[in-house]
Amino acid sequence: MQAVSMGFQVIGASSLLSGSVVLYLSVGGMLLFVLTFSLGAGPVPSLLLSEILPARIREKAMAVCMAVHWVINFLVGLLFLRLLEQLGPQILYAAFGTFCFVAVVFVRKNIVETKGKTLQEIEMAFLPAD
Repeated sequence: MQAVSMGFQVIGASSLLSGSVVLYLSVGGMLLFVLTFSLGAGPVPSLLLSEILPARIREKAMAVCMAVHWVINFLVGLLFLRLLEQLGPQILYAAFGTFCFVAVVFVRKNIVETKGKTLQEIEMAFLPAD
């Protein structure tokens, strides 16, 4: 849904539409993005990392991973307006939408279901098969 909301932003930024439709697509796309992010991908790093990291390195690895997560968030916030001016809204929102889509494909392919499993079972699922 995040990629779809970025698609709304791209359509809203295009010159194909005009008037209030552009406003509704832009505001609606951004609100949809914030809603879907907070319900979906937003809390995932802190929840998933605590389940997939091995117990012996969990504390240190989570600290490093979350630090990287927040540094990247900071950089996106810091560079967003510059990128918007340099690339334009269509290209920037299309890039964000592409990253959202790639993230969905990556998660579907590489992340195992952890519901109802113990931490030991989850750790065994990530060990390479001999």
